[in-house]
Amino acid sequence: MTFGTGTAQGLDELIERTGARRVLVVSTGSALARTGFGHWPDLPGRRVFPNFRPNPDLEDVLVGCALRDAWDPDLVVGLGGGSAMDVAKLVRALPSDRDAALACLTGGGSLPADLAELLLVPTTSGTGSEVTQFATVFDGERKYSFDHPRAAATHSVVDPGLTETCPADVLSSCAADSLCHAVESLWARRSVPRSRSDALEALHGLAAPLAGGLKDTSLPVREELARCSLAAGRAINVTRTTAAHAFAYRLTRRYGVPHGVACLLNLQWVYAYNLERVGSHCADARGVVHVRTQLEAVAQVWGLETRGVPERLGRLLTDLGWSPRLSDYGVPAGDLRDYVEAGLGATARADNNPVHLDSAPVLRALREIH
Repeated sequence: MTFGTGTAQGLDELIERTGARRVLVVSTGSALARTGFGHWPDLPGRRVFPNFRPNPDLEDVLVGCALRDAWDPDLVVGLGGGSAMDVAKLVRALPSDRDAALACLTGGGSLPADLAELLLVPTTSGTGSEVTQFATVFDGERKYSFDHPRAAATHSVVDPGLTETCPADVLSSCAADSLCHAVESLWARRSVPRSRSDALEALHGLAAPLAGGLKDTSLPVREELARCSLAAGRAINVTRTTAAHAFAYRLTRRYGVPHGVACLLNLQWVYAYNLERVGSHCADARGVVHVRTQLEAVAQVWGLETRGVPERLGRLLTDLGWSPRLSDYGVPAGDLRDYVEAGLGATARADNNPVHLDSAPVLRALREIH
């Protein structure tokens, strides 16, 4: 991985050094233009796949896979936010046949023996996709995670300068995502000492920028956000996320809530739920004391007692310009039961929570923030 402001200026040279004769670029035209790579579509040996939506849809990905099959690239480049990088991972690796792709997404199927190299260039700070071996894709309202070592980038270039053109809402949502990655990784059932160290590094690094509601977006702050995104990304690459992410997917897909905001909305009640029920419903084999230690570590970042953390998370949303209430995003009270079932159904994330999730108390917790 290459990190530093201005490092993206060497992308053309880096691509040339790979010796790739055919390059498939996954990026929108606007992202290429904003970052100074608007000339790429006109270069020989380049094809651009720009036709994907935020929170990638499987049908879009399959179109990109068909283009990959026709172009047979030596190198796939994903430039943009988390969606662009996830699409690049998926287009690089999945079969273009729908059934075969679904088989791979559900743990069966087989990937091609030879894959193109993968270069990821984030233009936001928060998703951590550039350092993880998984990618998210939706088929209707069902979310799949393509989790495989072959989803990892061959190389990534992280230039905080590329985030300069990020709109304020994108910047804040991505920072919220990074925060949730750190907190959830810290208490995840799959955590190990190294992942907890990375998670704490991200948490402490995010404390100062977020305390001001990200009013300061100077280059030093954006560099710190990028470093925190990488640390949190390394952490979740080991642990994966937990309940806040499991319950965020429906908010994003059905109600259009930006992913990081959706995660932070849920982190409010998940933290309170874990704190209240860890003594009686601990799901982590390392025991209650271990989980409480992680809950306390989160509180200590802000100099709080554990009971003060959920309110602090709600204030953080407000400071970033977002509401802490589900109803303000158009979620009807009558949809909460369905929302609970959707969250519990995201078992890969829900089952990684350190406290057992039961539908009745989860529903009560969600009503508290509705």
